[in-house]
Amino acid sequence: MTLRKLVSSFIPMLIAGLGWQLCGYGQVQPKSSSKAPGGDLNVSCYDDSGRLVGPNKMRTFVLQSPDGKYRAYAETEACTRKKKSATGDEYVECENTSRLFVAGPRSDGFRQVMTLLPKAEPEPSGNDLSLVDWSPKGHRLLIAESLFWYGGDSGRIVIRIYDADSHKLSDESSVEEAFRKHAGKECIGVFEPTGFSKDGGIIVRAGPYFDEGEEQPRVDSCVARKDLWLIGPAPDGIKQLPNDYKSQHYGKEVAREADQ
Repeated sequence: MTLRKLVSSFIPMLIAGLGWQLCGYGQVQPKSSSKAPGGDLNVSCYDDSGRLVGPNKMRTFVLQSPDGKYRAYAETEACTRKKKSATGDEYVECENTSRLFVAGPRSDGFRQVMTLLPKAEPEPSGNDLSLVDWSPKGHRLLIAESLFWYGGDSGRIVIRIYDADSHKLSDESSVEEAFRKHAGKECIGVFEPTGFSKDGGIIVRAGPYFDEGEEQPRVDSCVARKDLWLIGPAPDGIKQLPNDYKSQHYGKEVAREADQ
């Protein structure tokens, strides 16, 4: 999914309630997404025609590690909030909260390991989490953290890794830092995770960064064109991959009903 399509390609939503200030679901059960692996949520308070329909809540498929020891899923909740403009006029804004849940061999069930809260203006209030894949060895979960502005066509993706063995989450800027060191200067770009390599490196699709409405990339964009790159597994290791490189997926989707 491209960043420019991040907001405009919302899948049709179900009305989960009509209270504009509270997200009360009661009997409403989380819905599974239809994409694989892991799934993209794209949860919104609006339907695909742009009509405000109220709170909504969805979750991804459950993604199991290759050895079957760990399982994970993400859940995103979109809530409506009444706010006041600088002139005192009331308006309704949609805000997202996303959560990551992981279950391991020594746990009784899923536990929440990450929460992505809506950011205050002028930062984006929309977000979601996509589970890209589990690493072929060890128990590292590759995650795409999407941040976007409602009512616009811009956003960004933050690449994160959750290590289920150490319970640690990677820094938000780890991928950008790898490209900065490779370029030898401060730089920006558009980065999207596609999976793991056989030896545990991260495969990233990187492209130039454009300001909204501009046809030329930013001067400080360090990526000239859209290509595949391999980051790691060696510290500070980064190299470009052939355009026909095919990522292999190692995680396995399991039935949702078996994990509730």
